[in-house]
Amino acid sequence: MESYIEKNKETFIQLINSIERQDFNKERLIKWLEEKSDFFTAPASIKYHSNYEGGLCAHSLNTYYSLSSLAQSFLTHVEIIKDVDTEEEKELLVSDYDEDSIKIIALFHDISKANFYEKYLRNVKNEETGKWEQVEEYRTKSADDRFIYGNHEQTSAYMLRNLIPLTLEEEIAILHHMGGMGYDSTQLDISVIFAKYPLAVLLHTADLLATYVLEKK
Repeated sequence: MESYIEKNKETFIQLINSIERQDFNKERLIKWLEEKSDFFTAPASIKYHSNYEGGLCAHSLNTYYSLSSLAQSFLTHVEIIKDVDTEEEKELLVSDYDEDSIKIIALFHDISKANFYEKYLRNVKNEETGKWEQVEEYRTKSADDRFIYGNHEQTSAYMLRNLIPLTLEEEIAILHHMGGMGYDSTQLDISVIFAKYPLAVLLHTADLLATYVLEKK
């Protein structure tokens, strides 16, 4: 039976191959993910959410599913157009969202967590037996063993723009996907960012839905 890791990896790569962005080298990105990173087996965090093998890919897919649903609901909207001569109002469907943008920012908003964690054995006392046991857990790699550029969001944006051509709004969405939970975003007044870039609002919301609803323990 195919493991959830392999199933998620297959789905993830299918989504990458469906992106039609010009000057995007899909083969280069997929090769990096498979051969130079632990993206498909890494956890999404140490303890907060999806802190298990394959959790990073699972969380990225959950964020994509959430964002895709939100985009269909909120970025495809109805504008009321008034005919001056007849004073009749007409509904005009306006579609603002680009499917490639949704895939890119959702699937890779946490790309900096690849090659970021490592497994180790921690001594834990068994509450039932009273004996000490070794339990396998995750921890952050030392600074010498991981790529450092800036904070998590800055590093994700930097890594991604070296792999995929990004629009300004896509990069801003990734930079501020933590919303008010991120120190830098708070200092820059996240409300101003969100007011100007709706894609950032939706990515942050999708990330929250994935983390606290879809991945709730």
